[in-house]
Amino acid sequence: MFKKIIIALVIGTAVISCQKTYEEPTVVFPEKGQTITMDSLLGLFNGYPIKFTENLSMYATVTMDETDGNIYKSVYLADGTKALNLRLLSGGGLYVGDSIRVDLKGTVLNQYNGVMQLDSVDIDKNVVKQTVNVTIEPLILTLDQLNTNLQSRLIKIENVQFIAPQLNKTYADDVNQESYDFIIEDASGNTALIRNSGYANFAAELIAQGSGDLVCIVGIFGSSVQLLARSYAEIDMTSPRFSGIQILKNFDDESITSDGWMEHHVYGTDAIWETSSSGGAATDYAKISNYVDGVKYDTENWLISPSIDLSSISSPLLSFNNAYNYTGPILELLISTDYDGTSNPTQQGTWTNVSFTLAPGGWVWANSGSIDLTSYVGTNVHFAFKYTGTTSDGSTWEIDDIKILG
Repeated sequence: MFKKIIIALVIGTAVISCQKTYEEPTVVFPEKGQTITMDSLLGLFNGYPIKFTENLSMYATVTMDETDGNIYKSVYLADGTKALNLRLLSGGGLYVGDSIRVDLKGTVLNQYNGVMQLDSVDIDKNVVKQTVNVTIEPLILTLDQLNTNLQSRLIKIENVQFIAPQLNKTYADDVNQESYDFIIEDASGNTALIRNSGYANFAAELIAQGSGDLVCIVGIFGSSVQLLARSYAEIDMTSPRFSGIQILKNFDDESITSDGWMEHHVYGTDAIWETSSSGGAATDYAKISNYVDGVKYDTENWLISPSIDLSSISSPLLSFNNAYNYTGPILELLISTDYDGTSNPTQQGTWTNVSFTLAPGGWVWANSGSIDLTSYVGTNVHFAFKYTGTTSDGSTWEIDDIKILG
């Protein structure tokens, strides 16, 4: 009988109801009592939950456990180059390095939000430890090599850091038990998302302030990679920081005006900046249109950044993604060193138009290119996106991932 560890709440992943009607798989199983590799097991999945009714064994090694609280009633397993999330009926009892045999009878193979899972696993009935302290070395990857085909794999990312705008935060909200998403970056500008549970025993710790290495599991959320730190001790970022993202507005908090951003209607109040994820986008973006309820409105609306201090950034570069559709005036980018942060921007402050790479239209996204702000080093700046439309025309514009690097 394994020792039980009781934790308050299941995080992030649902358990399949015992009343679920399972589809009969159109596959041929090995004979009763035989073994099956993890690769073959995953190959059985045909888009529907599969409940195993016969004794069939799979051997694997635990690569992430519940010890640090970042996952609950769950472990990750590896068998060669294949990996799998094991969902447990009760928490505790399995630890990193345990080599185990899993009797599949009574378990369910299914996919949840893109992640393959073996669900409804009873540790006392379905799991037999073979040995302990087996070493599984993580696969060493760079951020640009991450993809969903690596799901549930144990990996190590070297020479990364949390982006500067998030350095004043803790790993999660330990008071309200809320999970936090963070962005890590490398020196080449590649980024990845890492998620931490509010129930992790390191939730209240300030995120690592330097650069270094991270051992983690490749999680999946929908169609996107979402890393999971295996343990607090393996977030090893004590080396000096390198140049990276200094300012980020990605609208993933579903707010236009968070972090000091401001919307200013010069005239016309019908066209507003709002967040959206329509069109199958994995994350939110900002969107504006003067076409409302079948009518086009005469409007000018500015989306203005907070004051940004460029005094400590030696070579600042501004970039963002943009997309549009329909005919109308182009979106303008402007920058000011003397705007007061509250007034009508057409009446206060000197604004300079800045050119950038425009999207081709048809909702196709394009990057603005790196906009050199070196001439503004040593000053505080506001930059703004100016949208205009008339009663006869007006495009719908979208922007996302506004960054200043340096």
